[in-house]
Amino acid sequence: MQLLAMVLITIISTLAVMLLSLIAGIFIFSLPLNEWVNLLDMNNPANLPVLKFMQITQSLSMFVIPPMVFGWFMMRNPLEYLSLNKKPDNRLMISVLVLAVAILPVINLLGLWNESMKLPGFLSGIEEWMKKTEEQAGVLTEAFLTVNTFPGYLVNVLMIVLIPAFGEEFFFRGVLQKVFIRWFKNAHVAIIFVAIIFSAFHFQFYGFMPRVVLGLIFGFLFYWSGNIWYPVIAHAINNFIPVSLTYFFREKFDPAELDQVGAGPDSWWWALPAVVLSIAVITYFYKTTKSQLTNNSLES
Repeated sequence: MQLLAMVLITIISTLAVMLLSLIAGIFIFSLPLNEWVNLLDMNNPANLPVLKFMQITQSLSMFVIPPMVFGWFMMRNPLEYLSLNKKPDNRLMISVLVLAVAILPVINLLGLWNESMKLPGFLSGIEEWMKKTEEQAGVLTEAFLTVNTFPGYLVNVLMIVLIPAFGEEFFFRGVLQKVFIRWFKNAHVAIIFVAIIFSAFHFQFYGFMPRVVLGLIFGFLFYWSGNIWYPVIAHAINNFIPVSLTYFFREKFDPAELDQVGAGPDSWWWALPAVVLSIAVITYFYKTTKSQLTNNSLES
């Protein structure tokens, strides 16, 4: 019932906000309704602000508003339901920051392996469709990341870093993970399942495995600590790095090649230390949160 309620709230929120944003967009951008079908034409730079506006409103309608409404129905307090009222520990926050940076070469190496995936011959049609979908997503991402002004950079921070970090963690970890833990009666199975849904929801097939791994990390950070701030910060840092690299170091970092940072011919030199450091940080996080929970239970 909770899952059905969340789905219903998400559908209503998405449809309502999309309709309102479409009406607002017609007046804000003076764009007639019949021209909205041509928005994905990247050869027209006038389309980009409209696409960013729609991306922001869509993210809010799908990931931010539904968990808040659901939390209100569940506890009459969305902040408490989503664990936003819990103050993060400074030591754990630093460890999350280190983890988010350290895991980057591993994620990008997984991405390269994922890109080399080949489907059997009888699935060639599906593989061709996947490649075209991936190429279209890549063109849109590159267009979003390529900005030359600081206000444009701030818009990207809002659109690519802050809203997805909060919204997707609210939706996938704050709501779905809790629901599926109760459903499966097994936290580890639920975290894996939600990580797969989280990755599949991005519709980027050749980045599927890296996002599953990120989903697992975000899921366990929340499950061990019971504090949504840790996966939110980890998610934000993961998105903040490419947004900032492409703006502040645009001569060195091509938006189309950001998924190869720390990966390549000498990837093992980056990946092995990154794996060791990531495991060490995750172990520290787990032991520290476990110790804190034990101490809190003894004090109570």
